[in-house]
Amino acid sequence: MKKICQLFIFLSVFWFQVLAQNNNRYAIPEMPDPGAQKTVMEQDWLALQNTPPRINVRAGFMFLLDALNTHFLTAAQTEWLLKKLKTRVITDKTSEHYGNMYWGWTEVNNNVGDGNNVQFSVQYGIQIKILFNDRLSDQARKTLDEIFHLALNGVRNQTVRISYTNILIMKIWNLVALGQVYHDPAVIREGRALFDQWLQQIARYGNREYDSPTYCGVDLESLSLLHKYAADEDIRERAADALRFFLTDISAHYHARAGILGGAHSRDYNRVFSRDLLEEKYINPLLGGENHNDHLFHQVCFTALKEFGLTKEQKSLMQQSNRYIVQRWDSLPNTYASEYVGNKFSIASSNQAYSPDDKPFVIYLSSPAIPAMPNIAYVAEGRDDHYGTWSAEGKGEKMKALMPPNYPSNGGWNKTRHLSPFIQTAQNRNEFVMLVSGTKDHNCIYDYLNSTIILPNTFDEIWLGNQETPVPEINGKQELDTTQTFFARFEDVAIAIRLLWDNAATGVRPFLYNDGFAYHSARESFVLKDNKALRITLRHPDNGKLEMAMWWKVEEGIKTEDDFKKFRQSILETPVNISYQNGIADIAVITPAGKLGVKADLKNKKRLDYYNPAPVPQDLLFNIDGVDIGRAIMNKYR
Repeated sequence: MKKICQLFIFLSVFWFQVLAQNNNRYAIPEMPDPGAQKTVMEQDWLALQNTPPRINVRAGFMFLLDALNTHFLTAAQTEWLLKKLKTRVITDKTSEHYGNMYWGWTEVNNNVGDGNNVQFSVQYGIQIKILFNDRLSDQARKTLDEIFHLALNGVRNQTVRISYTNILIMKIWNLVALGQVYHDPAVIREGRALFDQWLQQIARYGNREYDSPTYCGVDLESLSLLHKYAADEDIRERAADALRFFLTDISAHYHARAGILGGAHSRDYNRVFSRDLLEEKYINPLLGGENHNDHLFHQVCFTALKEFGLTKEQKSLMQQSNRYIVQRWDSLPNTYASEYVGNKFSIASSNQAYSPDDKPFVIYLSSPAIPAMPNIAYVAEGRDDHYGTWSAEGKGEKMKALMPPNYPSNGGWNKTRHLSPFIQTAQNRNEFVMLVSGTKDHNCIYDYLNSTIILPNTFDEIWLGNQETPVPEINGKQELDTTQTFFARFEDVAIAIRLLWDNAATGVRPFLYNDGFAYHSARESFVLKDNKALRITLRHPDNGKLEMAMWWKVEEGIKTEDDFKKFRQSILETPVNISYQNGIADIAVITPAGKLGVKADLKNKKRLDYYNPAPVPQDLLFNIDGVDIGRAIMNKYR
């Protein structure tokens, strides 16, 4: 029986190899800077020869794609690397992770962590079969086919929830691509069925990983590859609709002058200035900016995206002033986000926390004089990591002793993490009232929590209540007055942030801090000229609990000192209704447009009521100025 099983495995791998040699030929896009590509390859090749290698496993597949493109390696070196990559595949058939891949080079005992590496590795590596199968030696081709024969099991067997957008679309692409390369219709059908399930989810509830500067880029990669390489016309049509929906979403939120994606963000690794894979590798070069892609994989995806292109309507959305966007992002009724976009600003909020990486309350400023600067963003956290530099500074390893027992394997201790508190928001175009309630969790290291608002240090004026205030000296701070209101003016844009209610100890108020902080990109390589930031921080009690409500408002056309004075007075004189009894918080401001606020049961984390002059549209998907353009694209899949 054992010999029969071995024979079956041998024949399966043999046919897997034979069928894989009949690959289609596609044009290989030119790199924007071959010199930069070569420099990266040289660095990666040196890193791969270390023991253990100093780049991760999936990067090995990306490197090999570049190396085959440029004939960088000898046949023997290619064979060596593929054999090395194969050692990181789980070959134990009794393991639930059979066919998956380790992220790094030292893990053992089938512990792959979050299980996503097989999806990334195949997403990168299958391009080798599509573009360069004929450049492989027989031995190299045999090893790569053995890797993918095993990896197909890992791709299939990894359970991916329907709302885990970037990994699910990647799994769909991997199934379709593996099925095509190895001429297996059953695998293609599996990919198509999963694609249909996901499209129905998106059509009904929107994209859970909404407006992420990182993962919207990953989404575009897989969708563009599906649209370019899928042999079945129906799969390409589905990919085209999904691309249309995603690009409309991105266009509606995009701030082309600043080169950033606006809106509230689901997964955002940069608290101070959001500009990541989406902007750097895809949208900015798509809009005519400089192309810095130095890996062939990204250039292949960019070329496919460029061939698909933006419509005139999508391009015009980026320039449309005073647009108001409301979008749904999950199946729960309270999961929606809003953004109002003016000429030099936008203000955005989400009605629920997404994750320890999200950005639910944010203001972006931009003008011809200063097109890009740090954002204004609120964060609730328990690490004194106000600007989100924990990961870049390697503090996770330094603080490893503080990691709580049974910390989840995919919890991201070394990453920049904040709370995922209960939040509720009522936004009316250029203003919102927000309520936050959180408790210390496994990503906190102190008994107290902080409410921090990150601010750009580019304002023309700052006022704390009725008193104009200079920016504090570096390492200095200034306490907010009894109004607990911050005002700022940037050119003709006025910003107000008024703290309405909180659980801080009596007499404890927020401070405006100047830490001398300057933002430097860590994930992507770019320079932000106006990169200095300030912060407002309120320290909550030492009981690990945080409760607060604020009113944020932005107004444009504030051209004179008298205009700014009237704006400040209108904020300070606006009536406020605050009630907190038996855990029920009922908070609102009486604005000229009407009552704006929220009511919630903070003990049971339930949203009880919204006070909003313009209620959120019913059964919405992606709504701009009262028109649900998302439904028009995706309704066929409901």
